[in-house]
Amino acid sequence: MKVYLSIILSCMLLYSTAYSAEATRQHTIQLSSKNKHTTLLEIYSSQGCSSCPPAQRWVNQYENNPALWKTIVPVVFHVDYWDQLGWRDPFASKQFSQRQQEYRRKNKVNSVYTPGFVVEGREWKGWFSGKPLPLINAHHVGQLDVSIDKSVLKLTYQRDELMNDNKDPLIYNIALLGIGISTQVNKGENAGKTLKENFIVLAHQQTSYARDLPVRLVWDKTQIHAQSYGIAIWITDESLTPLQVVAGDIPKDWVIE
Repeated sequence: MKVYLSIILSCMLLYSTAYSAEATRQHTIQLSSKNKHTTLLEIYSSQGCSSCPPAQRWVNQYENNPALWKTIVPVVFHVDYWDQLGWRDPFASKQFSQRQQEYRRKNKVNSVYTPGFVVEGREWKGWFSGKPLPLINAHHVGQLDVSIDKSVLKLTYQRDELMNDNKDPLIYNIALLGIGISTQVNKGENAGKTLKENFIVLAHQQTSYARDLPVRLVWDKTQIHAQSYGIAIWITDESLTPLQVVAGDIPKDWVIE
């Protein structure tokens, strides 16, 4: 027997007006976790931290890797606790800092620092010693399907009833990602550097299954100069452990109204 959970989230993106409404109607994004074993990699970073650019260069390499979105979903959250030390990171958010601190409160990471790596909801320090990224997805359960058409984002999550013994509420995460972003840093530890960054979280929204509908995820593309964009959606329980994840590119000629 299957338990069917479905949610419709209204996702408003203030995208470029250079494309016609007709072009918008010609595209629907379909994402599915079926037959995929995907690992969620979170990196906590800051443009004000001199140790972060090497980590960013490392994750940048996934842009042209065939494993991208299929076996690895990288998302880079910029924290704001470096902002007071000379450079105000334009992508930093207090919300992202609080997310990293929540991992610490739940004993998923030992401490809060940058660059910080979280693989499938657990701290990973292997990058610092040159170890390959572990592909951990054995705990993924059920199937997550996502359809985006115009301004409506529909998620359907199906899992076996036997897997549904845990009654903790499910949390849906939606992250819009900027790829190919260039920033000239004028102050702080990275003063004088031009940072090239991929998979930066431009907007992140969380909602539970049973409430807070609809959700509007609003961002202003006119303030972001990225070469392309992606979207990542994952489900966790209250322990922040990912139960399933899907991700993909947003077509360059496509608008979500």
